[in-house]
Amino acid sequence: MSPQRQGQRPGRAADLEAVLGLWGEEVVRGLRDATPPEPVVQRLAEGFDWEARSRVIEDRDGLRAAVLVMEHPSPEGTVARVETAARDQAARLDLLRWGVALSRAAGAAVAQVWQPRGTGGMEDLGPAIARPFWRMDHPDPARVPEVALPPGYRLAPNPDRRVAVLAFNRAFSGHWRFQPLDPGSPPMRPADLDLLAVARDGSAAAVVWCQVERHQPDLRPQPVGLVEAVGTVPEHRRRGLAYALTAEGVRRLLRRGARSVSLYVDGLNPDRAYDVYGRLGFRVAFEYEVFEVQLRRGYWPSGKVIS
Repeated sequence: MSPQRQGQRPGRAADLEAVLGLWGEEVVRGLRDATPPEPVVQRLAEGFDWEARSRVIEDRDGLRAAVLVMEHPSPEGTVARVETAARDQAARLDLLRWGVALSRAAGAAVAQVWQPRGTGGMEDLGPAIARPFWRMDHPDPARVPEVALPPGYRLAPNPDRRVAVLAFNRAFSGHWRFQPLDPGSPPMRPADLDLLAVARDGSAAAVVWCQVERHQPDLRPQPVGLVEAVGTVPEHRRRGLAYALTAEGVRRLLRRGARSVSLYVDGLNPDRAYDVYGRLGFRVAFEYEVFEVQLRRGYWPSGKVIS
């Protein structure tokens, strides 16, 4: 038995606290941008199949590494995300191999591994870098200006959840690894953090969704205001809606008590959304490299591959 496999066993729900501790250590070491938000932790506590979809490595001092394989459906097939937490790279790579193998056996179309930029040792796992993914932070969100919506648009005072979700799906349908949302799903945010811009005829034009979260440990002042989604319906693009709505979202997050503000963006976003955020003062604070392993013959292309 190799050193990496000593003490390896299926995970269990009771391991969640220790796994969160490992993730927190990775935040401090610069290997992860943040610990998972509360909804993800809740899912791991209540609805995750630990026996089948996780493995941990432990020694006399407790948990040393863990892997969890989570998945979500997409129009082209299941996407498995192989999440690790480890104190050493050898244990991490051993568990990544297990996670990719499980993803293949479970019928996933692709397995994803998110690693901080420059992480070594991925070559023998067979994945290719699909794209960079950035967390952008604002150094002084109180300085984000109030920006008027373009002429002909207004904020819906009481956005209809179904209308907003349909607008979100239209806005993101052509984006990398798009996952459509169910219009009938319950709201996940306070009503004032769901912004919907409508045109003169009342049709949905753009959405911005925000949330206030707490992460520990974290280098950002807490709580963190997160701009979760910024999407413009195709026929309303290039008019300044994303710029104005993002600025309004930041202002509302501050009113909700956020002491810092962040957002996430695909580094190969086809609409160059990161330029809009840069104009508002956001700067790249953390960069992931998203590796992908194709697991099913005939799987759709993963997009532009970068070096």
